[in-house]
Amino acid sequence: MLTKYTFILFLLFLICLPDVGVAQQAWFKRDTITAVRVNGKTLVNPWAGGLNASQFHKMHLNGDDEEDLVVFDRTNNRVTTFLASAHPRDPGQKVYVHAPAYEAIFPRMENWMILADYDGDGLKDLFTSTSLGIRVYRQVKTGNVWSWQLQREVISTRGYSSVINLQVSGPDIPGIVDIDGDGDLDIITFDFAGESIELHQNMSMERFGVPDSLGTSVNPVYARNGDCWGNFHKGTGEDFVFNYPCGVSDGASGGSVLHAGNSILLRDLNGDGKPDLLIGHISNEHISFITNSTTGLAANFVSFTNTYPANAPVSFHIFPTAFMEDVDFDGVDDLIVAPGVSSNDGNMVDFKASGLLYHNAGQNNNPDFRLVKNNFLQDEMIDVGENAAPSFFDIDGDGDLDMIIGTGGMPGTTGFRGSLWLLTNTGTATDPVYEVTSENYLDLKTVLGLYNIKPQWADFNGDGVADLGFFGTSSTGLRPEFRYIPNKGTKTGAVQLSLSDAVSLPLPAEAQIGDSPFFYDTDGDGDLDMIVGKPLGNIYHYTNTGSNSQYVWRLETDALAGVGINYDGRFSHAVVADIDLDGKPDLLTVDHTGNVRIFHKAMWGQWTSRESQLIELNGKPATALLGRYLYLAVGDYNGDGKPDIAVGNNGGGLSVFENILSLVITGVEPPMQGTARVYPNPVKGNVKVLSSYKASLRISTVAGIVLKQNIPVQPNTEQEINTSGWVPGLYLFEIVGERYRETKKIVVHE
Repeated sequence: MLTKYTFILFLLFLICLPDVGVAQQAWFKRDTITAVRVNGKTLVNPWAGGLNASQFHKMHLNGDDEEDLVVFDRTNNRVTTFLASAHPRDPGQKVYVHAPAYEAIFPRMENWMILADYDGDGLKDLFTSTSLGIRVYRQVKTGNVWSWQLQREVISTRGYSSVINLQVSGPDIPGIVDIDGDGDLDIITFDFAGESIELHQNMSMERFGVPDSLGTSVNPVYARNGDCWGNFHKGTGEDFVFNYPCGVSDGASGGSVLHAGNSILLRDLNGDGKPDLLIGHISNEHISFITNSTTGLAANFVSFTNTYPANAPVSFHIFPTAFMEDVDFDGVDDLIVAPGVSSNDGNMVDFKASGLLYHNAGQNNNPDFRLVKNNFLQDEMIDVGENAAPSFFDIDGDGDLDMIIGTGGMPGTTGFRGSLWLLTNTGTATDPVYEVTSENYLDLKTVLGLYNIKPQWADFNGDGVADLGFFGTSSTGLRPEFRYIPNKGTKTGAVQLSLSDAVSLPLPAEAQIGDSPFFYDTDGDGDLDMIVGKPLGNIYHYTNTGSNSQYVWRLETDALAGVGINYDGRFSHAVVADIDLDGKPDLLTVDHTGNVRIFHKAMWGQWTSRESQLIELNGKPATALLGRYLYLAVGDYNGDGKPDIAVGNNGGGLSVFENILSLVITGVEPPMQGTARVYPNPVKGNVKVLSSYKASLRISTVAGIVLKQNIPVQPNTEQEINTSGWVPGLYLFEIVGERYRETKKIVVHE
């Protein structure tokens, strides 16, 4: 850990470095170290990113003897990987530790994934959804290094009269399991109407004597067997109709395949040696346990209950989906249940606690499920529910950066309402430790009926002190709103905020639900302008032709930096900060691709470089897959003088990234043409500005928060600025004249 003394020596060392380019290198490294505490407990995986509608599967990730955990979240099509490891503070206990390096190995997926060994080589393969049906990847392994190899773009099956794609409706989750015990994997899935289960029997063993064939588009190994499977179909509501002949035989014939909203888990759940069913349906609140009376391929289901498990039955607002894996390391498979939805239907789901974990006190084939918690894995990470929107600011005036996180919302008696979480830095400026000190900062949730709250700190009223602004959606009027709370504290003291002082800002006519605004003085006239990431992916830029007391918006472009409407990059968010510390404002963007991009190497709006491989992965720059509905914040949270970033996602969690650029911080910056000096550097107390030309001075943090602006600088006359009480770190002094513009990087220390 850097002390403040060695921190200053480190910056002085950088001053002497030669110019180093940033091309072909990573900009950021994921932080998995910085601690977060909740009620005195230090979280194991604080920055894992949150979970909503999770699907749980185990496989070997790191080559040891213990299977690890892979979680796929349907709401953002994101994979999160965890290693089975010793607890970092209690080595005698095993836990799942977030291991993001493995996430990039997985292909882009949607709807669902299942890990199952189809070819009998002992390695689990990957089945996932495609608009055409089922896509299959084979696991290929050399030593401890493994990868996915696309094996089939789509699986075909033989119907009654022709070969067709084996269709699984997007909302469904099929069962992929060896039903007849012959060693190859059969597939059961609901039909187009969502009423009956279809059996697609794998004939690989019957035809070839080995299980490793998936067939071809013209010669499939799968065949539809019977009109349905199990001699039952769904009734109305949550009931089922039995004694419904399906006609399944020991051979296989064919039929039609196609539907919406069912999940299937096939296991022996009562110890009689016959595989039973756990079925979740998109319109049901409960999981259905259906009892099988027959062994073999031609199953016969005879009874059901919607009260399962008997001890603390599952009850979700919508679409419970069940998974069985040993997640508590006792060798017996447990039950995990999560909602199978792609979004928060009717805003009725509590995505902060959406993973029911039932410990199995029985055996694998005769389980005894006991509810342990309703927030499996979520209790060890920051998870605000959904749509986490972070911001950095020194809330308590102690010289380090705290965090305010806007939330999507939580269902309650007053409707679906968002709030602000306060994470107080109880560590230091260079060694942060965050404590969750409030989940309803300023009582925003009670007073204002807003959801999808997105905060930003900026000087909205022009008094030289950063205020708290927040954008959100009115839960009553279903309209976008932006307000700010004037900060009546000092520049360096604790904030003084009262929600009763909140001021509404006018929004442009084009404002809509789903916008992500960011305020920044783009034209240098002393008031805040606005850039807005739009739901369709483009970025609007507005200048404020009014003032800090009366905002008047003028649209300059609907495609800032050339970012226009694009489907893959929808729901964009953009921020402005000098990430590479070259004295010029950079534009960072996030969107539905899950990646972070940067536009840089030029003055505002004239960027000449765009880079998208910013995140270090295995020592190399790579793209990120951070989920959907991303929100970006910039701040030097670790006190190394370089701006870092935090990214919130719709899983309700955060990913934090440390700036690892090899930056040049020089004591005397080369002027463009004129001559201006800012000295001494580093500085403690007063810093002097001397210019050979008439100019104005603007001082900002590396995160783009303006501390002072429009300070007149007379030619050849020293202007003194008192830095006492400033947070130690790097500041940008921008000297702007009629013909010249220069930016100096100044280190302030105590």
